[in-house]
Amino acid sequence: MAIWPGEAKLTAPVFCSAPATEPMVVSDTFHDSEGTSTNYTLYCVGDHGILTNEGFALPMLVMLTAHVVIVTSLVLLAKFINTGTVRDRPVQGRFQSDPNLPVRTEDYFEH
Repeated sequence: MAIWPGEAKLTAPVFCSAPATEPMVVSDTFHDSEGTSTNYTLYCVGDHGILTNEGFALPMLVMLTAHVVIVTSLVLLAKFINTGTVRDRPVQGRFQSDPNLPVRTEDYFEH
């Protein structure tokens, strides 16, 4: 399961409030002694330059939770559908085997 940084825009109704309601995800790439790193931040932008920094941890936590709920729902739905179609019942009628029939080893091995 992967979370795309642009998905943070979907959390705007949760984190962005009036007057700054337009979500914008900004990536900041920098180089240090350990290599290249990229940080993503959700900003809420409004008219006349109003800007709020909502960070990235909470929007990503919300998106991770949404992904877990969706995947869990799909797995449970698939399990429910599969349980409804496959029955583990004994066969009834003329095809039911008789437990008193003798079984020989020749029945299991080819000659």
